[in-house]
Amino acid sequence: MIHIVCPNPALDRTIHLENFHHNDVSRAKYSKDLLGGKGFNVLRSFLVHKQRPDFQVHTFLGGYTGNYLQEMIEKTGIDCNVTTIHDTTRICSAIVDEEKNHVHLINESGPIIREKEKDTFVDGLKQSVKANDYVIFSGSIPQGIEKDFYYRLIRSLENKGAKCILDTSGTFLKEGIKAEGWLIKVNKSEFLELRGHSEDCGERVVEEELQSLKTSSNIIVTLGSEGSLAKFNNQMFKITLPKIDAKNATASGDIFLGALVKNIDSDRSIEESLRMASAYSLSNCLYWNPHINLDDVKHYQSLINISKIGGQ
Repeated sequence: MIHIVCPNPALDRTIHLENFHHNDVSRAKYSKDLLGGKGFNVLRSFLVHKQRPDFQVHTFLGGYTGNYLQEMIEKTGIDCNVTTIHDTTRICSAIVDEEKNHVHLINESGPIIREKEKDTFVDGLKQSVKANDYVIFSGSIPQGIEKDFYYRLIRSLENKGAKCILDTSGTFLKEGIKAEGWLIKVNKSEFLELRGHSEDCGERVVEEELQSLKTSSNIIVTLGSEGSLAKFNNQMFKITLPKIDAKNATASGDIFLGALVKNIDSDRSIEESLRMASAYSLSNCLYWNPHINLDDVKHYQSLINISKIGGQ
């Protein structure tokens, strides 16, 4: 089974404007509400197929937005272990200026989680996860939860025989990687910061640092439109993407991760799993809202180049 830990979900509201008027009224053409938070975006590659992998989401929900998201979850048929909280689930907004092709993202920080709510969440997760399950820890941690929350859960579940995947940032990332879970996914700037380099270092520095890094974790470093670098079982791979006319890359990294784990769980090779994950991610970039078109996925598979660049 694949478990997705989404501690800071959101109601994602995208508002489309013909153009954005500064210091004046801007009228929306239309708006769209979606299940949000990185963990729910991870699921998108699962939901696009009639045959879904065996998965479960673990999340906190509260208030009127939490009730609205619960309705979406039930309508979509998502197996979700919800811990009800006293505070209100956040709303994250994306303002699309179609005239300028700009997207403005406004993310709220999220609710405050009480100690009893956190304990209920942790107990439910630990009871659900079995040996050989995949557990994806995705996104930020809401207020009221300690910074080493991911670290302690990864240590506990890895000792149980699960394979833990970490995709977060900032302090949560710095603490979480100390647990040396099965896989860490970071973007270029996050990886360079962890290794003590500035953001403007080139891809060659990333390759050298990834090659020399001593850790038991597998690692993926995403490079945006340039593709990604991956280190699995001490083998290094470079994934090169075709050029596309991207509209909005929001959620593409999450969709990449979901598709990767889904394919690995289906016993596909690392190379094929990376190829499929990249194709799903590319499809999402073509639309204003998070979306996957399987015709896009099929088209881009043959245009993605994966080469082995080092390792044993």
